[in-house]
Amino acid sequence: MAFNCWQVGLHIQQDNIFIIALQRARSGWALRRWWQLPLSSSASPHEQDERLLAALAPWRHELPWQHTVSVAFPARRTLQKSLPGAAITLQEHEQRQWIASAMSQQLEMPVDALCFDYHLAEPAGQWNVTAAQQREVASLQQLLRRLRLHTAAITPDACALQVFLPLMVDPRAVLVWRDASHWLWAHREGWGSGALSDTASPLLLAERLDVDPARLVHIGANDLGGPCFDPWSAIAQKQPPLPTCGDAFAVAIALAMGAVWR
Repeated sequence: MAFNCWQVGLHIQQDNIFIIALQRARSGWALRRWWQLPLSSSASPHEQDERLLAALAPWRHELPWQHTVSVAFPARRTLQKSLPGAAITLQEHEQRQWIASAMSQQLEMPVDALCFDYHLAEPAGQWNVTAAQQREVASLQQLLRRLRLHTAAITPDACALQVFLPLMVDPRAVLVWRDASHWLWAHREGWGSGALSDTASPLLLAERLDVDPARLVHIGANDLGGPCFDPWSAIAQKQPPLPTCGDAFAVAIALAMGAVWR
């Protein structure tokens, strides 16, 4: 069944939705379809939900029954925290309750207002926790239910880029991608985002991340030179026509390949 199922990555950006459908083949990933769906402008959250539904409803009919969809969540709408391990060994459900309580106290928000995921970072032995507001995640989940999509994951967009890291020559590489207003970055130890207004150049971004600028690997063209990565190179089987704005599909490709929230 895995070879029949379309794995779909869906990345909602400011003015467009970028979508990739991949399928596992013996030689690697095979491209099945790509879509670039324009979005109309909106003012209120309700209008935003309705414009997304209007854009995605016709597209939904083009998917086969056997599909799974992984959707990007804006990394800038998340908060990352590191928590020390508990002093005593806890069962999984107890660990989750302890982390929920600790995050609630740190953020001064009720537990039920938060949606979070976590993993144990070795060898430090601390919990890396990513939190988002429950109402924002719930709104996205409701949209996916209205579209009757088989949802596999909701993943921060920057986090999704980590799926490309095994393809890097340098294990210390920091992948960076940008749209009209934000940077996304990902490396083996973490991921994040930032506004272009705060870090207008790659050199400033490297300074903010406290890394050698030579470690930055740009997804797409880099006007300043230096290493670049083509996200389409991760797909073994491709047939033209391919999109002219291929770099804009980077997060969607990563999601379709099976990126997880980490």
